[in-house]
Amino acid sequence: MNEILLNVLSVLVTAIIIPLISFLGLKLTQWLNTKIKNEKGQAIVQKATEVVLNAVKCVFQTYVEALKKEGKFDADAQKQALIQAKNLALGQLSTDAKDYIVANYGDLTQWLTTQIEASINTLKNK
Repeated sequence: MNEILLNVLSVLVTAIIIPLISFLGLKLTQWLNTKIKNEKGQAIVQKATEVVLNAVKCVFQTYVEALKKEGKFDADAQKQALIQAKNLALGQLSTDAKDYIVANYGDLTQWLTTQIEASINTLKNK
């Protein structure tokens, strides 16, 4: 009787418990990898957004304010300010950030333009 019980337990452990532990281990690993990837991605986007905001502030302080004081901040000057902010931000973004943005948001230039415009709007409404 004990031998039969040991054989049944052996089969249960082999057929159910070991695969279940392996499956749960795999799911845990996948969940942890996703969490790590999401946290890393959030950190990259947060840093990239900070870079863009600083570029906008810099261009505003060094270019836009002077033109506004002279009354020369027109549509062409706005386009030039956008180009300057894009170039400044692009120069400061890391390769990882650029790659992450392209992989997750598509076109880097379009993302930058959107972030710059959003930053300008936020700064105007403060």
